Amino acid sequence: MTGWRFAINQITTPSLACGPAIDLYARNGIHGIAYWVDHARESGGTATVAKHAADAGSFAASLCTSSWMTEGNLEQAIEENKLRLDMAAELGAPVLVMVVGGATKANSNIALDRNRVSDGLAALCDHGKNVGVSIGLEPLHPMYAASRSCLNTYAQCHELMLQLGPATSLVPDIYHCWWDPGFLSHLSSTNPDRISTFHLCDWLSDTRNFRDRGMVGDGIADIAGTLNTLAQIGYQGDFELEIFSKLDWWKRDPEDVVRIAAERCLPLLAAHKPSELNQNTKPRVEELKC
Repeated sequence: MTGWRFAINQITTPSLACGPAIDLYARNGIHGIAYWVDHARESGGTATVAKHAADAGSFAASLCTSSWMTEGNLEQAIEENKLRLDMAAELGAPVLVMVVGGATKANSNIALDRNRVSDGLAALCDHGKNVGVSIGLEPLHPMYAASRSCLNTYAQCHELMLQLGPATSLVPDIYHCWWDPGFLSHLSSTNPDRISTFHLCDWLSDTRNFRDRGMVGDGIADIAGTLNTLAQIGYQGDFELEIFSKLDWWKRDPEDVVRIAAERCLPLLAAHKPSELNQNTKPRVEELKC
């Protein structure tokens, strides 16, 4: 036992439909899966997928991802995201990971795009609470600000989460956050109950494109230090291995990918498991703001 639950985000093995992914992960001692919307829709629907997971003894860590809200009709994006919240609930996923869309040329003002996203997220909160699925704010690395998401730092997402209230949560990702000088400091002051799931991967020193993440241990990110911080604040939630890797891991046999993932991640999580003895007692950001 690691003290934390571990899942593989199925974008790590994108060639597999939900059922084969669940089975492969389970054969390697990994009983968690983070679903992708298209995969779930193309694998027989949510009821079929949820039953397969239940029969395999697997849990859902999250559903990825939301529909973008910075382009097109905002009301349509809100309605689509309500459907995705419903899908997450049907799959048993506790959180819908929000990738909200990048800055738009029409505005040429990222602040306006961020305001629009905030309005769109606020419009989803009641629906999320009603179906029991958290709206997970994931900060994406600044290089994605124009193409995928205008939510770009942990502190920014944390502040937005506090503004929007308990229907929202955080989904930090090593790949997106490791570079941020304030990341670990802010993380150490976060209420661990407001982190829905945590994405593991690594940052390659010679990253070649937007889909070139490293397997845990192959890059330069301070993964061990991050896990220690999470243990110190008493985080008891899920972890997901999420690797976009067009030039490497996506080309490999999924059997090998999952085997290596288990060999790397399970011992690492076990070595940094939380305990009551090392929980941080300093005030958290939310407590300071009350």
